[in-house]
Amino acid sequence: MFGRKRELSDDQHPFTDFPFLMVSGLGRSGTTVLRNCIAAHPEINGRNKESNYAYYLMRGANLFMENEFGRSNLAVKESEFWKCHQQLLLNLLWPRTSIRNLKNSKVVATYSKIDPRSAMGMAQAFPKHAICHIVRNGIEVVSSFRAFKNFQHMSFREVCDHWQAQFLMVQYCRDNPHATLIRYEWLENDNQQLVATLTLVLMFLGLEFHDDCLAPLKKRFHPTICQGESRQDSEDLSKRSNRWRFWTGEERTVFTDVCGAAMAEMGYDLPWHDA
Repeated sequence: MFGRKRELSDDQHPFTDFPFLMVSGLGRSGTTVLRNCIAAHPEINGRNKESNYAYYLMRGANLFMENEFGRSNLAVKESEFWKCHQQLLLNLLWPRTSIRNLKNSKVVATYSKIDPRSAMGMAQAFPKHAICHIVRNGIEVVSSFRAFKNFQHMSFREVCDHWQAQFLMVQYCRDNPHATLIRYEWLENDNQQLVATLTLVLMFLGLEFHDDCLAPLKKRFHPTICQGESRQDSEDLSKRSNRWRFWTGEERTVFTDVCGAAMAEMGYDLPWHDA
């Protein structure tokens, strides 16, 4: 792609100059419903599938540019390098033949796992962008992961490591004005805070909040039922942080060691310390 100098084609993707909104967060943290809330805005063209294309492409590009050898052997201008990666991502997520509602679209939005390196790559490829990173109580996320067959090959410690690792994005959001933290609890019992936060994000992208963004919240949630838990308890948000009662003493110790500091930083308690 970068073997010789060339000019970027004038045949740019229709969304080239659009602001880009990225929903990120660890699975089982409310990423789907948050993405649906954002995509419900009539002026946002939302990619209606979850993928990690942005993570892989932008993280790889940023790592390449961090490497002195790679950067010194770049055969195009740095600005063109990032422009090409922008076009690659847009064409992957929004193939031109599948684009709908182009006339009403003013912002594009999608979901991808994101870490600080890929976020820094996005900042280069999409100068006008915003990130909404959603977080959820680690006890609930770890329990939810363990209840899914797709993740049962992971040890308890591996799941804890998975949750703790996303704390790097929490810190990134605190340090960067274009990145915003959203709490899972706001999706279910604090719509006022969700509206206030989304209003600021949309304002940054040149849009006003629209009531349609709350429509996905009215659909019935299908909560994960963890081992030993009743359906009634699984549907009660106030009881989901009690899922630690189904853990062994050794698992509680592992969770404390791996996730304790991040839990405290995000304002979540380790309830067994008070039990």
